[in-house]
Amino acid sequence: MEQLKILEIINRWGYLTSYQISDLLNKKQKATERLIAILVSKKLLRIDQLTNKNIYMLSSLGNRKLGKESKNIRINYNELAHQDLLIKWLCQQTDILYYQTEKELKAENPREKGYPDLLVHYENKDMIIELERTRKSKERFENKIDSYYRDLQKNKEILWLVPNESMKKFINEQIQNYNFKIELHRIEIFNDV
Repeated sequence: MEQLKILEIINRWGYLTSYQISDLLNKKQKATERLIAILVSKKLLRIDQLTNKNIYMLSSLGNRKLGKESKNIRINYNELAHQDLLIKWLCQQTDILYYQTEKELKAENPREKGYPDLLVHYENKDMIIELERTRKSKERFENKIDSYYRDLQKNKEILWLVPNESMKKFINEQIQNYNFKIELHRIEIFNDV
């Protein structure tokens, strides 16, 4: 049962480290590693050992076990820290009913031009979560907000997670410049320290 949960969680995110899996399962690291070892021995998971952390993804057999089509996943090593912060933020939340990852949203609507990092569903509302760790050009930032135009029209809030006060100020300036549904944007400083 828990092994199946691990497969489903990895399917949602594409690839995860054992620390991320244990955070999402709310289990101790050693217990998670034992479950992962069983899945690896059954050839349901593949391991990427290019970094100093093992990164786990579904094997062809693992995809078939979940009734999914087998796809080759390419790991974006630059995005690992980004994904790690999103998972840490997500695991600190207590009132989320469920969430959808960027990977799931892309699969659902492949023709969209932009996807949030997370879409979280609360009891009475949905919220877009965007983790911004670095500054983007005004054009790129405007394109990002443009992709949420319909969501903002539906009064969906956007929570911008930023690492420091400087980024908070930058994001706030960009939102003010865009000047559409400003009241639906919230900015929160979040880092894993």
